[in-house]
Amino acid sequence: MLLALVEIYEAKRWPINIDESFDPVDVLNCAIEELGHTQAELAELLDSRSRASEILSRRRALTVDMIHKISEMWKIPADLLVRPYKTERAA
Repeated sequence: MLLALVEIYEAKRWPINIDESFDPVDVLNCAIEELGHTQAELAELLDSRSRASEILSRRRALTVDMIHKISEMWKIPADLLVRPYKTERAA
């Protein structure tokens, strides 16, 4: 987790080649755990508590609009959120 936090900081301050070992959900979890944001804040940004939960549990993919809102409000570089990642199908 600390590595992801450092990479977010470096990407913002000094663009570098970023390791592909983490995905957008990892970035969101890092922002929640390390940067002081909450899942409730994410739900408010996305206008839906269930949508935030689905994204964090990898049952729903981020949309371009969601990425834009999160990037702008939480100051996370959008390139960290637009990476492809696998989602799980709902049971």
